[in-house]
Amino acid sequence: MKKKVLLLTSYGPYELGFGEDMHDMFASRLSRGHGLFSLSSHCHYWGLHLIAENLSHPTTVLEDPHWDEFLAELEEGYDVIGFQLKSIRTDKVAEMVRAIRDRSPKSEIVMGGYGVSPLFDPVPDDPKGSAPYIVENSDHFCREEGVRFMRRLLNDEPVDRPITQYHLPFSGFSIPGLSTSRYIRVPEILVSLGCPNACEFCNTSAFFYHKKIHVADPEQTYDFMKNYQRRLRTKNLIVILFDEDLFLNPEYVRELGRLIRSDRDTWGIRYFSFGSVRSISQFEPEELRECGVGSVWIGVESSYCNVVEDEHGYAKRAGKDMQEVFEGLHRHGIQTTASMILGFDFHTRENIEEDIDYFVNLKPTFYQIAPLTPCPGTPFYGRMVEEERIYEDYGWDDNHIWKDDVFKIKNFERGELRKYYDLVHKKLVEENGPPMLQILEGCLGAYETMKDSPSKFLQFQAQESKKIAHVLKTILKPIKTVASSGKVKQRTEELEKKYGELIGKPPFLVNQISRLVNRRFEKTAQNPPPKPFISDPPPRWTYYNHGGGSTPLVRRGRKSKKAVPYKERSFFLGLS
Repeated sequence: MKKKVLLLTSYGPYELGFGEDMHDMFASRLSRGHGLFSLSSHCHYWGLHLIAENLSHPTTVLEDPHWDEFLAELEEGYDVIGFQLKSIRTDKVAEMVRAIRDRSPKSEIVMGGYGVSPLFDPVPDDPKGSAPYIVENSDHFCREEGVRFMRRLLNDEPVDRPITQYHLPFSGFSIPGLSTSRYIRVPEILVSLGCPNACEFCNTSAFFYHKKIHVADPEQTYDFMKNYQRRLRTKNLIVILFDEDLFLNPEYVRELGRLIRSDRDTWGIRYFSFGSVRSISQFEPEELRECGVGSVWIGVESSYCNVVEDEHGYAKRAGKDMQEVFEGLHRHGIQTTASMILGFDFHTRENIEEDIDYFVNLKPTFYQIAPLTPCPGTPFYGRMVEEERIYEDYGWDDNHIWKDDVFKIKNFERGELRKYYDLVHKKLVEENGPPMLQILEGCLGAYETMKDSPSKFLQFQAQESKKIAHVLKTILKPIKTVASSGKVKQRTEELEKKYGELIGKPPFLVNQISRLVNRRFEKTAQNPPPKPFISDPPPRWTYYNHGGGSTPLVRRGRKSKKAVPYKERSFFLGLS
């Protein structure tokens, strides 16, 4: 008889991070501070869905329940209950484990996710004893690729059969000033886990012992991409490829690019992934665009390259000049997400603002600013423990990037980095303006660079960039009207002028849409979306292998009691 499996997250609601919803990746991090022009997002716990899709047992994925909903789900009777643990939720998950042991004592408890390793190297302030309680009362701990781990646990043979990624839910992104209900729908594909770059602060690298575990080869990834084209009924697809540094393997990138170019129906696929200066330096920007790259996340961390490489062992920073890399990517319409860390030992009050200015001048499309945090289970945490720099009140609730007071930062007072965190965002807003300006500048650069290319594929990419420029043209007037600074207003006018010089007069439809967009922003500006006071994402139940069908059944929200087949929505101008 097949065992019944429940895969779930901690219960909500949740606290905010420096005033923003931590679960909203764009509002709290990647486009923070732009008001009506910040993006908003929702993401799923895709790891749980990936495991569920690849088991032959009836499996329920429950995301973000309230406490009473979690208790009610236990009454359904599960043989195996697995958690995706985040360290910040350790206290909550300990409560849930206690409830399982009381109400469903025969259930086997599996603990997975990046919060597992910190359980064995815990924070000093754990008054409830949450970490030791979870360790003592869980039956299994997963610190490897989760699909095959669960297959072995459930005797779900053959364990090494292919891992599929056909039914994963989509992430969603929107512009609150334009619409709170229309989302760009973006699928996600797992390429590999782990990273050999071994940055000492990185939990995701340490979790897999600085090794890379491959999950999908280029042919499989390409097949999954085509599947999502069919699901969204579009040839123009933005897809996220999860790999800590995809470009470390240039053969993979080039083969995937060859497959994308092999069929004109897939020329419209553009993917986002993570990279490093070291790995990206193996390519010219034009080749990356030919391989389907549309956006890349680069760990900048600091402009003090030699210090970062020598004192902290960040080998990923070796390679081409950072400014050269960013300018080349932008010139070919490849958007960038850049991350920066505040609070290295070499940072002082005298040089940290120089580091900030360098970062802002890169003009990243999106960004992540993080005060340095020693995460339990990482080499950096171990080193800070040895140097007696961890504060005794560092607890599980502090295990996130919106903190600057968990360890002794060498040249700053406790809590002082918040000032510089706010300063970076202020400069990003007032000097570069909203992400839409960066995207438009990249699209215009791509059109200018590639429109006369001898490559038919790159000519196609130039025309696609032109189409996106038309869409972004519609939003320039409201940006100019409420510009955060004179510099942003001037930049908007310059991009408007460049649009006219390169593309000419906008089509009639673009002018009509522009008027509608402007009215929408004027209306929203009068009544801006309310700021969150808690994070309370709606719960979602997804049922795999229930009733024998291959398509998952989904129950959304607190009022719904009925699970229905997952229904795809139409995809129009990237919105759905």
